[in-house]
Amino acid sequence: MEFVKTVGPIGMIFIMFSLGLNLSYKDFFEVLKKPRNLIIALICQMVMLPFIGIIIISFFPMQAEFQLGVFLLLILPSAVMSNYATKLVKGNVALSITITSICGLVSFITIPMFLKIYAAFFSSVEFDLNLLKFSVRMFLFIALPTFVGILVRGNFKRFSEQNNLKFDRAALALFIIILLVAIFTEQGNLGGYFADAGAIAFVVIISVLTTVYIITTYTLRDAKVKRTIMIEAMLQNGAMGFIVGAQLFHEIEYITPIAIYALIQYVALMFYIGNININRITEK
Repeated sequence: MEFVKTVGPIGMIFIMFSLGLNLSYKDFFEVLKKPRNLIIALICQMVMLPFIGIIIISFFPMQAEFQLGVFLLLILPSAVMSNYATKLVKGNVALSITITSICGLVSFITIPMFLKIYAAFFSSVEFDLNLLKFSVRMFLFIALPTFVGILVRGNFKRFSEQNNLKFDRAALALFIIILLVAIFTEQGNLGGYFADAGAIAFVVIISVLTTVYIITTYTLRDAKVKRTIMIEAMLQNGAMGFIVGAQLFHEIEYITPIAIYALIQYVALMFYIGNININRITEK
């Protein structure tokens, strides 16, 4: 946990900068031409996912530390990898980047707000949350680097287009390093953690995918937009979850559901991409 707490914020700055580097002004204004798609996507990401978290922690028996970990997982913005995954399924990449960027930019407000709500109504675990101090820290580590990345993309287009994929790959590598270090430091307890939190993480991803599928099926027609919103909801920003958890808590149990979900979500992604490709071949 000390490694994540110390190195994590530096890694988070880099990861969020790489996210902002993907969003061009042109893409943003193109997405705004169809605000319905963006509104439904943001409702799924910023309203329905936290609501799913409340339902799961209210009705599924689990230890208090895991409850907090599940709730933290579902109030995170989408992972940077969601933009690349959207490209793989031939979704709406501009919409994906816009969703991820907006959620990342406002997370310095939404994450502390939701954690404060959790502490008031659900928490049986005490944790120190100075709302102003935590929000400022989140702004410096998350929102500001994202905004700087957007500015760099807007003013240094050639540099951004030539290097954004390199930054994305480096950001993914950083996340993997953080995850592996967290796993290595707790390798003796991994069996118990997976046994306890694995089923919970599975329930979370099934609940997320089912809910988003129902919402998008009844509110949208564009298959590309549906796939995009599904990817955005599926892939949560595990690196941010590790770092936020490390800043607030001292035990790894709190971020165990996030670590396990971070693995499961990419397995689910592979099945999802495979299913889409099979359907595409069948339709031909």
